[in-house]
Amino acid sequence: MDNFLVECIGCDVYAQLDDLGLCPECAKKLDRDLIRAGDWEYSVSTFSISPAEREVLRSKVIKKYGSKYELIIPKTKPKKRRSSRKKQR
Repeated sequence: MDNFLVECIGCDVYAQLDDLGLCPECAKKLDRDLIRAGDWEYSVSTFSISPAEREVLRSKVIKKYGSKYELIIPKTKPKKRRSSRKKQR
């Protein structure tokens, strides 16, 4: 395997990357974000553990690292458009 450094897409640090283009530190952050979101199918840490254990792990992650995402940018709600009175008539 090649032993060269590439820029991480998560933090712009040069390091050996995984298949997603993330350095080891950003890969951990992504995994914690997926656990916070309950995206069990995509999290490496939740592979082949029971649903009850997943919830325990989620609680531990939130307790230790907080509830805010570390790497994933949360979706923003679109602003509601105000309808004009002209269109209502």
